[in-house]
Amino acid sequence: MPVETRKQRLRRILRETLDAELPSDVNGRRPRLQGPWATFFEEGNAWDEGAYLNRDLYRDLTGQFDNNTIREILLAAANIKISRTTLSREKIATLQAAAVRHGFQIAISKHPWILRPDHGKGGWANQVERAAEPDEPGAVSNVYIAVDATLAETGQMLDEAGEDDLFGALLGIPACCREAFDKHKSSAAERQYDFIPYVLENTPTNTPCDWRLNYTAQYFGYSLLSFFPCSFRCPVAAAVADRTFSMLARCDADWARRFVALQQTNVLYTETRGLHLFRTPLLNESIAYTQQDLISTEATDLTAILQQGDRLEITGRHAVQIYRGSRKIATIEGRDISMCAFY
Repeated sequence: MPVETRKQRLRRILRETLDAELPSDVNGRRPRLQGPWATFFEEGNAWDEGAYLNRDLYRDLTGQFDNNTIREILLAAANIKISRTTLSREKIATLQAAAVRHGFQIAISKHPWILRPDHGKGGWANQVERAAEPDEPGAVSNVYIAVDATLAETGQMLDEAGEDDLFGALLGIPACCREAFDKHKSSAAERQYDFIPYVLENTPTNTPCDWRLNYTAQYFGYSLLSFFPCSFRCPVAAAVADRTFSMLARCDADWARRFVALQQTNVLYTETRGLHLFRTPLLNESIAYTQQDLISTEATDLTAILQQGDRLEITGRHAVQIYRGSRKIATIEGRDISMCAFY
């Protein structure tokens, strides 16, 4: 008899606990699980794209949280998935009030911390600097959002126990993307814990990639995905993005179109010299642009070089050349450069 793994044992215990709490029908059959529990126990169980997001909740959240956080709260409150976000004490109070008004639940990590800002990412932080002192300004906590308390607390338990794969299943992350995360997380942690270079390396063909999977767009305010896809051509992650867009569009069509507009762009990713977004299309491995078409997460030395140019030539996944007219200004290449072209 094969030995039961830790993951299998945890999944079995959770299923037995749910079965004990949920009444069976008159024939003794187990109830059909819905939402995050369905995707947790039945790998490949698709999100219900016919679900409707709460428009009243959306209106309450608008202006209180960033667009990606609003997306995650709405999906969790609709019982599509559980969501995890990182919030300050003041933002947690705002979310708690919304949870009471709209009938969803949150669980909060007990120990707040101070985040370590990434270099060149416009204030984005993928890692923790240290534990926070009591009432320290800038302290944040993980918040787990779900339609009921059991789901939120289960997510918190799995996350804090380091069960990335099981926790990822409740977050609605496809198995292939969870496997890629596990494969690369040690290497990513040696740098700034950003997986974009690994996603690009795993992508089987050259540019342009599937714009629905443009996770780099998160750094500029909108993304249809809350997780790193295993590649920029993953069909399962693309299906998640499609379903997310359908639900966002029924909630607010103009808001959903802003997600699409940002994802249909091209991004020059660097590890520490900023991310640089081009709103103009890729044509024959070339992007012509003006300064108005260029958005950077931070003003770095590379930002200044790009602002001098008007055309970017892609010569490889990790190499580009910057031109002004016919004059080449610079060659940008190396391990820390990733050209992510989607348009």
